[in-house]
Amino acid sequence: MSAMPHSSSSVTSPSAATGSTQALARIEIVLCQTSMAENIGAAARAMKTMGLSRLVLVAPRVDRAAIDDKARAVATHAADLLNVARVVESVDEAVADSVAVWATTARTRSLALPLLDGRAAAAEVMRQVSSLPTDSPGRVSILFGAERTGLTNEELGVADHLLALHANPDYPVLNLAQAVQLVAYELFHASRQPEPLESGGEPPARKAELATLCARLEAALAERDYFPGDGAAETERHARRLMQRLRVMLNRAEPRRDELQILQGMLTALSRERRGGTD
Repeated sequence: MSAMPHSSSSVTSPSAATGSTQALARIEIVLCQTSMAENIGAAARAMKTMGLSRLVLVAPRVDRAAIDDKARAVATHAADLLNVARVVESVDEAVADSVAVWATTARTRSLALPLLDGRAAAAEVMRQVSSLPTDSPGRVSILFGAERTGLTNEELGVADHLLALHANPDYPVLNLAQAVQLVAYELFHASRQPEPLESGGEPPARKAELATLCARLEAALAERDYFPGDGAAETERHARRLMQRLRVMLNRAEPRRDELQILQGMLTALSRERRGGTD
């Protein structure tokens, strides 16, 4: 059904519409381990209806033929989003160039991350997008989990915000496409609001840069036998648990690129000291 025309008093100016389009183009919808091709197609259709165009599929549990066939049948005129969708094997790969990652959830999570509902989250996403320099490849990612299980701990580990999808507490059931549609609508609505003032300064650090810092820190700590445990398996388990908590802390802090470079420099100095034989 076509949209009803707006009255002249509510028509968006061409410049505002252009800004809205550019902002929405910086947002990626990331579907993790989706098991039904029809849901991928329905999500693409929900996205295009609201001006979103970047779709990422993380380790989909359907083969490419099913995506090409069943997903296209549901997507109809949004099949072009499927043509350019990125398909990756891990959530880390999906968000490597992202400066912010939101994890959608329909239930309370025991994670020390900022939790915002759909409308407030959409406004914050627009603020994050607007803070990016024009020539920056950075983007903001929004994660959706598998249909039956939601987001895994590994997938939640890359997030720095939680986006709450509130529903009837007696029946809080949303299918994947419905969840994407709700978030997409709020983003579209937020993108039509007046742009916030530019914050200036250094751009936010990308998730790939944050992952590199965590990997270097873990290696340095392992070299100094920091992680406890009787045997390699237990030590590795402790290391994984601690580094996951550290990554959540760093994600919550939202460090900028120059701040991350300070930490990298400190690590380099400590490593140089270690190699020189000083303890």
